[in-house]
Amino acid sequence: MTVGSCPFGASTHDVDVLHERMRTEGCGVHRAVLPDGSQAWVVTGYDAVTRLLTDTAVSAAKADSTTGFRGNRLPPALDANLLNLDGPAHRRLRTLAAEAFGPRHHRFHEQIVADTVRELVADLPSDGPIDLMNGLCEPLPARVTGTLLGLPPEQLGAFRDASAPLLRSDASHEQDALRRSMMTLWGLISAALADKRRTPGQDLLSVWIAARDGQDRLTEDELVSLAFLTIIGGFENTISSTAFVLDELVRSHQGHAREMLDRPSEFAALTRRLIREAAPMNYALRRFPLTDIEINGVVIPRGHTVFASLRSAHLDPAAHGRPDLVFGRGRHYCLGAKLAELQADHAARAVLEKYPHLRVAGPREEYRLRESWMTYSLAELTVSTGVGDADRGAVRWLDSRP
Repeated sequence: MTVGSCPFGASTHDVDVLHERMRTEGCGVHRAVLPDGSQAWVVTGYDAVTRLLTDTAVSAAKADSTTGFRGNRLPPALDANLLNLDGPAHRRLRTLAAEAFGPRHHRFHEQIVADTVRELVADLPSDGPIDLMNGLCEPLPARVTGTLLGLPPEQLGAFRDASAPLLRSDASHEQDALRRSMMTLWGLISAALADKRRTPGQDLLSVWIAARDGQDRLTEDELVSLAFLTIIGGFENTISSTAFVLDELVRSHQGHAREMLDRPSEFAALTRRLIREAAPMNYALRRFPLTDIEINGVVIPRGHTVFASLRSAHLDPAAHGRPDLVFGRGRHYCLGAKLAELQADHAARAVLEKYPHLRVAGPREEYRLRESWMTYSLAELTVSTGVGDADRGAVRWLDSRP
């Protein structure tokens, strides 16, 4: 059993090596020290991680911590969100919230994604170096989420600006900025809620306002907390997965992907596969055992902080042919998984359709990464519309096809 920092330090392109080493070292269950100096356990391997994510004796609620963990000290209305709840309270809130992401709403969601992608890609330069991170990957989830929540178009810029501090993993020292961000978002969401009560639509807030489970309904605080959860849970993962899909398509699958542009279902299947191969989340959010639990012969005490290494589970040969864990598993499976896939899919298709020839700027290992140990996420993504010598043969082949 290792005692050390494990891969909780600065972002690194060697993240697979680090998580594989944790999985294969000893019993695969480790003690570690988080960047803030607190103690944690790390569980690795497909079977152990799956158990941790699905075991009802393991809670996601920080109230079940016995070591003093209190999270980001959000206002109570925001703190009581699905990421910080478990048991009956979680089941009730998730049941009322889930309908807004159900199949009945997929066509509406996809139209918003398609419209947003089209607008962003239209604004990208026609040639030269194309900054896909700042021009597409980063603004996409903010604009989609704001529109889905029902904010008017003229407020989407303020919504994106206010959301930015919540998405920086190194923003713990920016308490004033975080408070201003939350107050601005709170005001925007509260105003939108008031508007949707008067004039409901197909947006998430309207669906949540109308949600009923018998006589039960969502409170005002719960509506606001769900909106914040959609922001926090949907932005970073979507930015990461969209960037990796674009980079990998241009880098390794461009010819094959272009052949499927007129076959949307096949293109979407390729996009989903690439998201699962990239597996941008290194860890699931922390868990707290409700009683002492034993994993691979190691006893983890009640209430201690435990992280499940999703990356090690993804790399584990035992995962072959079994359901992936990219969006989690069990009762905390990501409600917005389909929405994240749609954004990566539409962004990739639109970029390939606009630019007949694309090249990556260099090896992926030379890209800067976001400062986050929770995710493996690119901080930059630039492509070129020029044709290099190595690409000319492939392009001539594409151009000469019947």
